Amino acid sequence: MFSIPKVRFANFTDKENITGATIFVFDEPLLCSADKRGGAQTTRQIDSLLHPHISLGVDALFLSGGSAFGLNSASGVVEFLKERGVGFGFGKFKVPRVPSACIFDLTIGNPVPPSPEQIYKACLSLSYAIDENEQGSVGAGTGATVGKLFGVPNATKGGLGIAWSERNFGGVDVKNAVFTVVNAFGNIVEDGKIIAGVRKDGRLFDFVEEGFFHPPKYPEEYFSSSTVIVVGFSEGVFSAPELWILAQALSSAVSHTVKPAHTPFDGDISFAVSCGMKTGVSLFDVFGEFYRLAKKAILNAVKYAESLGGVPSYKDIHK
Repeated sequence: MFSIPKVRFANFTDKENITGATIFVFDEPLLCSADKRGGAQTTRQIDSLLHPHISLGVDALFLSGGSAFGLNSASGVVEFLKERGVGFGFGKFKVPRVPSACIFDLTIGNPVPPSPEQIYKACLSLSYAIDENEQGSVGAGTGATVGKLFGVPNATKGGLGIAWSERNFGGVDVKNAVFTVVNAFGNIVEDGKIIAGVRKDGRLFDFVEEGFFHPPKYPEEYFSSSTVIVVGFSEGVFSAPELWILAQALSSAVSHTVKPAHTPFDGDISFAVSCGMKTGVSLFDVFGEFYRLAKKAILNAVKYAESLGGVPSYKDIHK
């Protein structure tokens, strides 16, 4: 178990419909920035992360399955915060700032996205304690898959991954944590070897090296948009431009572990969040740590996943 200062966490997992959501709610507005890659984002309220937006902080982050339909479920978090008077003030009114990003998981199970009511209920179980074993086919990673050149039936199960550390940088003990939702079009690579992804003729298929990139049934019969979402938290105090640089570190880790990354089918997005606890923390140290942790979290997402909806997991493929 571990915790992140000022951050409460909850997962909503729907194994019946094979979808879910992951929720981060903050004790106070936290500064955050985002880096978008690829050509297929599905997001909401991302403008509040773009410098110099007037809001100067956000109240929560929300990740979900359900593609564009899942964006509506963010209303559950907004309502939860509204009832508690949380948000950016306009006179007597408070408007919760909840940047959200979704993955496309509608073809692995039933095309039923999380509902606002289900997400509101999940917010009631928000906790500072985060279980490192709660990875894989849980939360927003429940319906995630990787390697979708030939569609979901020939993919491998993706999921939610977590990695964290507490290290001394320049005399300051700093906690950093990274969460990933891995639903990539490409294959997942560890030490130069494909460990999960496209399956063809009973083996994992390196379609990039084979020069086979265009989905054979696209666009008439093929539709499987993809995304890798990464969220990094640091205790260090950083400005919005510095957080944008740190978000790029997270995106760089995606490029290192997903082959290929940031494709026209991928709506990749990385969020970097400052918990604003410790000054004097080096941007360079946290950049390197975010990169290292994000790579580990991406690998954990597939290694912890379980087979669902007829899509085999890493554990089943490598028995």
